[in-house]
Amino acid sequence: MNTLKLFTRENLFALAFFFILVTLLWLVVSILSPFLPDFIWALIISMTFYPVYERVIRIVGSRANLSAFIVTGLVMVVLILPGFFILMNLTQEAKGLYETLTKTPMEEKTQWIIQKYRTLELQDILERWGVEPEHAENLLRDSITEGLRGLSKLMVDKVSNLIKNFAAFSLHVLFVVVAIFFFFRDGARYARFMLQFLPLEPNHQETVVSTFSRTVSAVMRGMFVTALVQGILAGAGFAVAGLPVPILLGVMTFITSFIPFLGAASVWVLASIWLLVHGQLLAGFGLALYGALIISSSDNIIKPLLIGEGTKLPVFLLFFTILGGLNLYGFLGIFLGPIILSLGMAFLTIYRTVYLEKPLEGAGVDRGEGSGDAPPDSNDRSGKDKGRSIG
Repeated sequence: MNTLKLFTRENLFALAFFFILVTLLWLVVSILSPFLPDFIWALIISMTFYPVYERVIRIVGSRANLSAFIVTGLVMVVLILPGFFILMNLTQEAKGLYETLTKTPMEEKTQWIIQKYRTLELQDILERWGVEPEHAENLLRDSITEGLRGLSKLMVDKVSNLIKNFAAFSLHVLFVVVAIFFFFRDGARYARFMLQFLPLEPNHQETVVSTFSRTVSAVMRGMFVTALVQGILAGAGFAVAGLPVPILLGVMTFITSFIPFLGAASVWVLASIWLLVHGQLLAGFGLALYGALIISSSDNIIKPLLIGEGTKLPVFLLFFTILGGLNLYGFLGIFLGPIILSLGMAFLTIYRTVYLEKPLEGAGVDRGEGSGDAPPDSNDRSGKDKGRSIG
């Protein structure tokens, strides 16, 4: 009889409705999944610049389309166009360096390093250590030859990938720009619509939204300050190494710190190779060591500290969350890792407030009655309290 009640007309209609709903949602997610990273980037950027949008919309008189257009143009000028400019210049420099490495005979590439080695007058030192200078010179020549061959192959692979993916990258940037415009114009309405389906009280919904917004702001602030520090460190290193226009190279390092999968290393690596190719052995290897130990490593120290300060999360946990996010989601994981961690902690706090604290108060009354430590009240108030706690 109970089984027959399950197959009522209402239940069958409800089951069919939810099946269709889940299927449609799955299809929507499948259709949009290729553009999901673009939407996430657009959401992050629009949230960062949303205070600017609110100021602009007050100035222009609540005209949402005009305000969204102005601030989207500002985002392009501040973030996207400089990134494109630097990426194109780095691509050209990489192509030029690759041509230098591939067109020059291998003997010429190694000859200047061998001459530099001879001018260092290391023969006496090597003989004291029991190493024949001629053997050391041959070993150095072989090592340089193998290293340059590997570097040439790496350069051609990277340049080919940059050229091959540039059109697709440009298209994704266009999608991000379009999404930013609509997030500015309709973002508040989208947020209100989505919050309707979050099964939380309004104050807890506000906690989730504020946590998300605070984390995005903290990550953006951490990225900006980290890029600024890396640009300053790189500029100082370029100046000491004797490179021309060290300030411009430092600015390029600052900008490339925001570009996915390139970062500050894309500048100091090319600068180190340029020094080596032009015969400045000590400066080239010194800059490479300085870049690896100081410039790029500062990212792993400064960024977790600043993000932890903004999100009030443990720095050590944030450090591994950022690394795990990078491993799982790529460059986008710098944002998604801390956001997921912050939202997880926020939901745990809500769970503790809603589901743990109230039952614990009732449990205290039950323990008092059952243990005999606290006798029941003569007016049977404990029974009423018990009933209220269960209800």
